Amino acid sequence: MKSHLTAALCLALALHSAPASSQEPAPPPPAPLAVQEGAVVREIHVVTQSIFDPGKPGENRLIFRLADRLHRTTRPEVIERQLVLRRGDRFTQEALEESERILRANAYLYDATVRAVPANPPDPGAVDIEVTTRDVWTLQGGIAFNRAGERNTGSVHLEDTNFLGTGKEVTLLHIDDIDRTSDVFRFRDPSLLGSRGRLELSYADNSDGGRKRFELDRPFYSLDARWALGVSGMQDERVEPLYEFARIVQRFRHESDFAEIYTGLSPGLSGGGTHRWRAGFTFDHQRFDAEGGLDSTTVIPPDRKLSYPWISYESVRDGYIVERGLDRLQRTQDLNLGRQFHMRLGWSTPELGGDVTRLIFETGLTAGWRPGPRQLLLASAQGSTRTRSGQTENLRAGGGLRYYARNFRPSFGDSVFYAAAEAEFGRRLDPEDQILLGGDNGLRGYPLRLQSGDRRFLVTLEQRFFSDREYFHLVHFGAAVFFDAGRAWYDKIPERYFFPTERPILKDIGLGLRIGSSRSSKASMVHLDLAFPLDGDFNRVQWLVSSSDSF
Repeated sequence: MKSHLTAALCLALALHSAPASSQEPAPPPPAPLAVQEGAVVREIHVVTQSIFDPGKPGENRLIFRLADRLHRTTRPEVIERQLVLRRGDRFTQEALEESERILRANAYLYDATVRAVPANPPDPGAVDIEVTTRDVWTLQGGIAFNRAGERNTGSVHLEDTNFLGTGKEVTLLHIDDIDRTSDVFRFRDPSLLGSRGRLELSYADNSDGGRKRFELDRPFYSLDARWALGVSGMQDERVEPLYEFARIVQRFRHESDFAEIYTGLSPGLSGGGTHRWRAGFTFDHQRFDAEGGLDSTTVIPPDRKLSYPWISYESVRDGYIVERGLDRLQRTQDLNLGRQFHMRLGWSTPELGGDVTRLIFETGLTAGWRPGPRQLLLASAQGSTRTRSGQTENLRAGGGLRYYARNFRPSFGDSVFYAAAEAEFGRRLDPEDQILLGGDNGLRGYPLRLQSGDRRFLVTLEQRFFSDREYFHLVHFGAAVFFDAGRAWYDKIPERYFFPTERPILKDIGLGLRIGSSRSSKASMVHLDLAFPLDGDFNRVQWLVSSSDSF
């Protein structure tokens, strides 16, 4: 569980002196406009609020005022640079709503509202924009502990996702996970030199190798953005484990060199949606070698070198809605019910630097619906493959459904019934690209990476309870009762596998507590779960501890 330096101090003093408080009221709805669409944006007024508000009951305490003094509030120019609307632009409601969504996507903001108001002094052809944001605590340091699938992992970290109020992220991290230990440095600048450009640099020194990554791009930052440009590169070296029945049965060394450059064009937002075209070039070299122990020489993938131009198409329909209390505790979520589709096609040949001729294809689709006024249904599908001499390589295809229904409201808050189903199919998979299922990725009542195969399915049913109270001006609580069922298996078990046995459908039930910080960023929700396996071959109750930004 994450330990936040100032948040912990706040909690200790608040427990001694502060009672539970009611949930902070939602921001007021936008005022009715006395202007027409197409009016010119004259002024933009940005108000950046700190973590606590001394004007609110219970928040005018010494420790909270100290936290506000130690925290550098986000600079107004950082907020203004992210708006779709600029001074001199023509006002549209779509641009105003999208500006809110862009701001709310920042981990260092609890919430954001953007309103259009009549210009002052009055002018029927002009409009002013008012922006209000509230910060959360972003300087975090301490020890994180996670447990899933009978395995413990953890990290020691020092990070700031809003360094000196600039919106930049600086992270120092030591991770001890299932496969390796890592010392990581990461820097992210989402507004390079005040522009729409983004820069990310990261370096990891791992126990089995290391990783270097660089990315510089100017993305399609809004639905009406007309162009994009980017370049990225990565070098990675690691030891890849292969799992069967929660055991590592093989290992091999894996080295990667990756580089990509692209450019994109779009006609912008029209008719409630946008179309985007990208073209680029990718170099992807994967090398494999033996690693000592566990008879790893029996399964070493062949080296691959892809070097190819590609073209992609993306269609995004504007169907965004605003929800609260679905996947996050008392935080606003922006969901797009509009159809989003993309596809990408590339051609790698020896003349361009590849090892053999291959066709590379990737696609995806998402959409959403409202079956009823208190229901949501979200669907997704994706697939990718390579073909070589007419033969498929590493085909992966899958999809999922997520259903939400606000069913009943207990005395302490709201509740949501959540159901999800996902399935995945593989054919001629690369050996390092396993399809796994276990306690770390959906079957909470079982050891991690318990089943492997070339196909899998997972069903989750969950009754979620959300408290509408903010306790000690720091945290919200939630709870869940859940059921999981799933299976991973091979259509035809490869001869090289050590345990060629039938994989049964595994099921579990459980309950959990959710503790969400209302004043902290990033993975601000702690999960405490007890899961009970229902398969007769497993009788150990699993207890899980993790942190996440979703339920």
